[in-house]
Amino acid sequence: MDSPPITMIRLTESAHRSAPPARLLGCPVTDRDGNALGTVEDLLVDAEARRFRLISVEHGGVAGFGATPSFIPVEAVHGVTGGHIRVGRSSAQVADAPPYDPSGMATGEFCESLYGYYGVSLTAA
Repeated sequence: MDSPPITMIRLTESAHRSAPPARLLGCPVTDRDGNALGTVEDLLVDAEARRFRLISVEHGGVAGFGATPSFIPVEAVHGVTGGHIRVGRSSAQVADAPPYDPSGMATGEFCESLYGYYGVSLTAA
């Protein structure tokens, strides 16, 4: 596939760290059944479209070491209530999502694959 490259910027590494969405950093994330998935480690912004595209959720590890990130399109978030984020998928579905691939991010393939897996459109986002 010839997907256009998508330049993602981590909110925590940008000049916009104090933007309102930054309040989501560190928030717990649960699946559709209320099972813990982890916490929001970062938000990824599409530099060209200037839109939040992905949340990076860390899970596992001890005291932040050895944690594994999962990337979830913001369109898969079904609610933010009381400092908790609920994703409309099961924990097994989130675990089976395409793993992060930096080289695929550069070509746009990773985002296309991830959005396809979650059944949301990257172009409509």
